[in-house]
Amino acid sequence: MTNESSVGSEYARTRDIVAASVLLLLLTGVLVTVLVQAWPPAPAAGPDGRVPPPASASTVHLPGWSPRVSREAGLFVIVLAAGALGSAVHALRSMYWYVGNRSLRRSWLMMYLFLPFVGALLGLIVYLVLRGGLTSPTGGASDINPYGITAIAALVGLFSRETAEKLRTVFATLLAPAQQGRDQALAPRITAIEPASGPVGTTVTIHGAGLASATRVRFGGAESPVMDVTDARLRTTVPPGALTGRPIVDTPGGPAGAPEPFTVA
Repeated sequence: MTNESSVGSEYARTRDIVAASVLLLLLTGVLVTVLVQAWPPAPAAGPDGRVPPPASASTVHLPGWSPRVSREAGLFVIVLAAGALGSAVHALRSMYWYVGNRSLRRSWLMMYLFLPFVGALLGLIVYLVLRGGLTSPTGGASDINPYGITAIAALVGLFSRETAEKLRTVFATLLAPAQQGRDQALAPRITAIEPASGPVGTTVTIHGAGLASATRVRFGGAESPVMDVTDARLRTTVPPGALTGRPIVDTPGGPAGAPEPFTVA
């Protein structure tokens, strides 16, 4: 008897893929438009050749709406748009990879739709964390290089998972570690292996739970590194010297054995 829910375990249908793709592409277009329109205008040189300081406010031209925002508020908009745009790129790349390999399941569609919002918020958080180091205590928005913060926010969105892990690691050393709850750290387990047999060099997909921190997979006495790891899935290749038997995934939380053996052809 298994406690694993079957909700969303089936493969995504064509209309699901089309709908998610259209939404992501529309969101990407909106984010690019907002980023371009909210970009602070460069100050023009005066008749004497001197460049004045950046304007304290500018008008953002959006379809049906042209608000006038301060430079400080404009930087927040830019950071949010760049973080969401980076995550949208990550979502689009991941989607076409899984669709191309015919392995996209419906449970991942929610992640693709939420990922740009997560990237936007992470970009804003990192911007707030770094803001004290980007300017002097008496500096203001005019001292901020918009290209620098846009690049940082976009990279944070593109690598949102790595950013969240890095922030957790940094602040775990500064703050007292939180006490783990019953459901915070689930024991790793394997539910399925695809394919169930193959020669050395075969790419094997292992499905389960608690696999995000997996370090290696053992096929008998042979070890193979993991790749493309998530909490519910990882990929590896059958190493030379592998033997028929149940593969074992090693994680910091302990090893997890496969329910069925893998046959080495």
